[in-house]
Amino acid sequence: MGYTTALFICLAILGAILLIGASGRPANETAFFDRVSSKEIQGVLAVFIMFHQIVVGLDAAGDYAGDMRFFYYYGILAVAFFFFSSGFGLLKRWMTDKNYIKGFMKRRIFTVLVPFFICNYIYLTDALVNNIIVSRHFGFGEVICSFFGIFLINNEMWFAVEIMILYVVFRIVFAKVKKPLTGIIIMTVVVLIMMTVGLFSGHANTGVMSYWFKGEWWYNTILMFPAGMLYAYNEERINKVLKKGFVSILIASSILTVIMDYIHRNLIGKAIYWTEDYHDHHILDKLIGLGQETLFELVFLLLVITIMSRVKFGNPVIKFFGKISLEVIMLNYLMIDKLYFLFEKYGIAVYLPAVILGTLVCASVVYVIKNIVLERKSGLFDGKVS
Repeated sequence: MGYTTALFICLAILGAILLIGASGRPANETAFFDRVSSKEIQGVLAVFIMFHQIVVGLDAAGDYAGDMRFFYYYGILAVAFFFFSSGFGLLKRWMTDKNYIKGFMKRRIFTVLVPFFICNYIYLTDALVNNIIVSRHFGFGEVICSFFGIFLINNEMWFAVEIMILYVVFRIVFAKVKKPLTGIIIMTVVVLIMMTVGLFSGHANTGVMSYWFKGEWWYNTILMFPAGMLYAYNEERINKVLKKGFVSILIASSILTVIMDYIHRNLIGKAIYWTEDYHDHHILDKLIGLGQETLFELVFLLLVITIMSRVKFGNPVIKFFGKISLEVIMLNYLMIDKLYFLFEKYGIAVYLPAVILGTLVCASVVYVIKNIVLERKSGLFDGKVS
C-alpha cells in the first residue's frame, strides 16, 4: 500500500466515524456547542491527531510520507479546537453553576494530572531502559526533573502541561472575580504571557528531554482558550447571527479556510518553525507565522461551529474516542517509536494500523486506571462524557 492509498483510507475512516449517526439539528435548538457535542468532535480530532503525529514521526526519522503529509499541516487546527472547547466549557459551567469552583481540582485538574503522570512514568521507564541498553546515562538532576514532570521526556505531552496551567489559573481567577468578562480579560493576559515565553524560548537542544515551552506548538494554538471563553460569554448573541446568516457565513468561512490553508502551507515552506537555527530575524518570522495561524484557527472554528449549528454529530465510536482523546495524544508517540521497526520491514500498510491499534489499547488502559484512581464509575463504553 502506497502513501496515496493510505491517505484515502485515513480520510474515509475520519469521514465514516464523523458522519455515521449524524442528523439535522432541530430548528428550535438555540444551543448547539455543548460539552457533549464538543467532546464528540474531539473524538474525531483525536484520530486525526494520531495521523498527524505519525506523519511528523516519519518526517523526523527522515522518511518522506508522500501524500500522507496532508495531515502534517492541520495538527494546529485540531489542537485549536481542543483549547477552544475547553475554554468554552469552563466558562459555561461557571456561569450556570454557582458551586462549580468547589471540587474543581478533582473534577478538572486531576483528570489531566493523573493520566499525565502515568504516561510520564511510562516514558521515563522506557527512556531509562533504552539508555541502559546503549550505555548512556541521564544525570541525577535530569531524572528527578523528569520524575516530577518538569522535564518532558516526550514533548508531545506539552498539551497536558499547558491545559493544567490554564485550569489552575482559571481556578484561582474565577474563585475571586464576579463578572465573567473580567475573568476572560485576566485569562487572556495570562495566555499572552505564556505565548510570549514560548515565542522566545526556542527549541530544546535534545530530542530526549525538554523544558516546558520549547517549540512553536506551545504558543500557536493556546489563544483559542480565551476565544472559547468569549464565545461562551456571548453564545446566545453569536448563535443568533450564525442561524440567521447560516448560508453566507458557511460560504465565507469555507472560502477563507481554503485561502488560509494555502497561505499557511506557503509560510511553512518559507520557514516559520525552528527559524532560530537559520534566520537572524527569527522572532519576526515566528510572529508572522503566529498571526497567520491564529487567523487560520479562528476561521476554521467559525466554519466548524457554523456546521454544528445545523448538523448534530454523534455515535458510539466518536463517544469512545472522545473519552480517551487526551490519553491518545499523550501515548501515540510511544507507539510511533516502539513500532517503527514494522515500518522499516513492512511499510506504511502494516505500520499505520499497528500504531493506531496500539495507541488505542494503551490509551484505554490508562483511561481505566485514571478512573480507578479518581474513583469514577464512567467506563469506556457507557456512552457518558467523563
